[in-house]
Amino acid sequence: MRRGDSTRRELKGVYAVDAGPLIDLVYGSVGGAALRDALLDESVSAVTHELAITELRYILCRGLGRREAEARVEKLLASGYLLVEDVSALIASAADIKCERALSLPDCFTLSLARRLSVPCLFAGRERELLAEMERRAFDVDIAYLEDYA
Repeated sequence: MRRGDSTRRELKGVYAVDAGPLIDLVYGSVGGAALRDALLDESVSAVTHELAITELRYILCRGLGRREAEARVEKLLASGYLLVEDVSALIASAADIKCERALSLPDCFTLSLARRLSVPCLFAGRERELLAEMERRAFDVDIAYLEDYA
């Protein structure tokens, strides 16, 4: 796998997971089902950060209502298939990435987490801003896209 691009088709290993794949997982999309299956057969270990969980909560809340969103997020967290890292250890690195790159703050935290753990990032799809930044300058972590495994 090249830095900043995914060439693998097998979802395997440890990933720093952005909110997008978590949303797909909870909604049960095709990509979400691929992630679910990989988590269940333990071919994937998922690590995310508190900001991604915050994003997951508010996006589900908008689509499903507060009570259902809370129930689904709590079920996901209780499953034990997702490790959630405290953002405090990522703040300086995420701020540095945000300073240098035209990316959303949550994406910067996901990239920071991947860098800290020396693992690839997993995003749901090829976001315009992410692609533009990759074209401008490669990232120092590998990037994978859930849509490639769907």
